[in-house]
Amino acid sequence: MSAQVQELPKPLILVVDDEDLVRRIACQGLQRLGYDVIDAHDGDSALKLLESDGRKIDLLFADVRMPGRLSGPALADIALRQRPDMKVLLTSGHARTEDFASVGSSYPVLPKPYRRAELAEAIASALSRS
Repeated sequence: MSAQVQELPKPLILVVDDEDLVRRIACQGLQRLGYDVIDAHDGDSALKLLESDGRKIDLLFADVRMPGRLSGPALADIALRQRPDMKVLLTSGHARTEDFASVGSSYPVLPKPYRRAELAEAIASALSRS
């Protein structure tokens, strides 16, 4: 008799970035790394997804600066009230500016541009945080 190997579910990551190309590249990179991905173009769309999608979303990966009423940190604050077990990783193309200062030490930030290896390391680190 052969033993059946049960595949563990892949972590599900919600990618939020207002720049379509950046969001698409991040999603493709994460899928190549073996993650399941859903995406939104802004904070409000992400909140709607969080409310309507019944799946366990393991990680919110959001841009710090987005148009509309919700920045990445504000989105993370609200999202964690709805899903306290979800992990957060923010990203920003404005390294060493007010974006990083405004985030403080609440959430880890991956500076843009990043390589796939840096993305992989940052995602793995964020997912392993308790």
